[in-house]
Amino acid sequence: MSIYNHLEIEARCPRCGVVSTSDAEFRFGLRELVRYRRGDVLRWEGKGVRTPAHRPEGGDYRGEAYAECPACGRDFWLVVHVEHDVITSYEVDAERPGYVNP
Repeated sequence: MSIYNHLEIEARCPRCGVVSTSDAEFRFGLRELVRYRRGDVLRWEGKGVRTPAHRPEGGDYRGEAYAECPACGRDFWLVVHVEHDVITSYEVDAERPGYVNP
């Protein structure tokens, strides 16, 4: 079983075009099933699984997140930006295909 965190997102599904609020799973920072929002400080250190193993220099990181659209049930990827340990933004990665059939 993989351990991950959640990011609350509001995004336009690249598959059906509906804008909705949902959760995206990501596997960076201290991975302990924490629910984050944009603007939250990401924890890097602590007991448990961490990706990367230590806080990146300056607390800056770019990672991926996986989401499923609540409207159509299909999946998509996002790019998440962390600056100075704060989750600052995310955007849909329209170039990366999901796992669920189009």
